[in-house]
Amino acid sequence: MAGKRGTYAFAIEWLEMLGYSPDTRMATTIDDYWGWYTADNDWYHYRARRGFRLFMNDRETLNPAALAAEAWSDLLMNEKLDIAADDKGLQEVLDAHFDGFGVDQADFIERAFALGTGAWAIGVSEVSDDGMMHPGASVMIEDYDANQVLPLTWSAKSCTQCAFVTRVELDGRDYDQCQAHVLLDGSYHILTQLFDVKSHRMVFPEGVTSDLDTLSPYQTFALVKPAVSNKHYSYCAMGASVFEKGISAIKATDEALTSLLVHLRVARPKMFVADTMIEKKTKKDIHGKSVTEYFAFGEADDITFRTPPGDEGTDPLKVVQPDMRIADNENAINAGLKMLSITCGLGDSYWVWEHKSGLKTATEVVSDSSMLARTLRKHQNAIRTSIKTLVKGVAGVCKHLCGTQVDPTAQLKVSFDDSIITDTQTDKNMALAEIGMLSIPALKRKYLENYCGFSEEEAMAAVPDEAVAIEAL
Repeated sequence: MAGKRGTYAFAIEWLEMLGYSPDTRMATTIDDYWGWYTADNDWYHYRARRGFRLFMNDRETLNPAALAAEAWSDLLMNEKLDIAADDKGLQEVLDAHFDGFGVDQADFIERAFALGTGAWAIGVSEVSDDGMMHPGASVMIEDYDANQVLPLTWSAKSCTQCAFVTRVELDGRDYDQCQAHVLLDGSYHILTQLFDVKSHRMVFPEGVTSDLDTLSPYQTFALVKPAVSNKHYSYCAMGASVFEKGISAIKATDEALTSLLVHLRVARPKMFVADTMIEKKTKKDIHGKSVTEYFAFGEADDITFRTPPGDEGTDPLKVVQPDMRIADNENAINAGLKMLSITCGLGDSYWVWEHKSGLKTATEVVSDSSMLARTLRKHQNAIRTSIKTLVKGVAGVCKHLCGTQVDPTAQLKVSFDDSIITDTQTDKNMALAEIGMLSIPALKRKYLENYCGFSEEEAMAAVPDEAVAIEAL
């Protein structure tokens, strides 16, 4: 693979041979995103000068960038993500290829939101390029990180052709692979080229389909991006990281954590002991020189210090306890987390740090955070569009290449978990208040259905309309 993330010269050269010009403008920025996401860059590992010497220093970290990306992944991709269709054929495709999609793709969405872009692409195996239908073909969904994505043709809002680079294994040997999903003569083709992992020369192993015509006019990939505008390039298929605006907040958080741990380290008790109180013995070293050993030292020498004997009557043992400044540092960490939460669209109090329990996600009702609710809707809309594009692409390949009876354009519903922005207890209290004020049977039945698990028939039997009840008497 490439030595630097986001640059694949061998793949780009091959694509240019085919007549395409991959967009690699975001490669350096994606590399920067990765450094913050992994807490591994020049800010975390830096050199400080002391006199004429340079010393390596490391900052401590709560991995704030990863926290932000993981938080959005948790909110968007979980077991409550539901992809459904009324069309029987399309639902069968969903059952075969998208079962558990929310949980399975959670880690991928975390990386896509951290790096600004990801991609789902369709992979097809057990098929040849004979232009015929292959009912036994295996249709898979592959995911790619931002550094593996090479847009080929794009507009300000869409990407219609794209290539993807990854490492594959074939017959016990590793290869670098570039697959280009391109539109030729009205259908999407998957062009595949393998490269030697060391020399990066093109190789042509047997059994690899170099040009697979999916026979489908529907896009065979979908870019995945957070709803964050790309401030680096206005006309670009690639997106921006969810923590694009939060770099200063990341620094503030980890600078505060570093300060806390430094204070904890230097605030250990210090004992200053007079020389006369320390057991010692003198012995000869291998050169015959006298060496004095002090038995109070060793593992404890970072807290015990030997002092010359003082004046008569002076206390020979003195203990100093420096101020740990826990509260000040905790406040600084929480200030950084608050800034991070705001700049990443999570509201103003998504995380809190406590010295007793460490980092906690806020458990209070977050429906009051209009920022979180608005940003969540934006991200949901972006992911929903990508999922619909992918589903249509999978259904198209299943229909045109495999002969599956399915309508790729059938209505599709993608529903997310909205419990994070729904205050159930408040809704219940409001419903009870309305029932108390209005005493309408329909409201009581609705309450039983929504909050007590009653079916519509059970609720009707439990709370009949007043007129019906009177007639029954």
